[in-house]
Amino acid sequence: MTSRSTSFLPRIGGLLLCLAAVACGGGPDAAKLTDEGYASLGKSDWKNARADFDAALAQLKTTDAGYLRAKLGSIEALVQLEPAKAKDEFLALAAGMASQVKASDFISVASKLTSKQAFTEAVAVLEAGLKAFPEDPKVRAVGDAIVKAAQNAPDPEAKKALESLSGLGYTGG
Repeated sequence: MTSRSTSFLPRIGGLLLCLAAVACGGGPDAAKLTDEGYASLGKSDWKNARADFDAALAQLKTTDAGYLRAKLGSIEALVQLEPAKAKDEFLALAAGMASQVKASDFISVASKLTSKQAFTEAVAVLEAGLKAFPEDPKVRAVGDAIVKAAQNAPDPEAKKALESLSGLGYTGG
């Protein structure tokens, strides 16, 4: 009976070491999770991408080097899952990290929202982008792309977007 109990102790010890390694950060690190999230985005696996990015963000502070990349990936996944939430999270990110969020980030998010035909959300991101980068012609060009897409969309949200864009100086033609 002693041989059985002594052979069991190393197994418990090994299990405890494994659990300690995971508790002390032995799991996937934030950079790896972020990379996995982008890989999932490439496969149009929005839910797994979002889960990977959220797991990475749980390990990061806003001041960490990988935070912005992980957050933008999370927002990109959200565009496909919950466009309104994607808009809200992006606008909060842009307000909180204004010096780090670039014109290209506004362009990317607004363009992806437009592709998803989330026109109201795309216009809100465009409007914030125009305020943050008023002289950037590429940000302004996003409005032209939204106009074109909204003109070809049959839903009432597209018509509201066109009205909003008109208020921003886009004529639609």
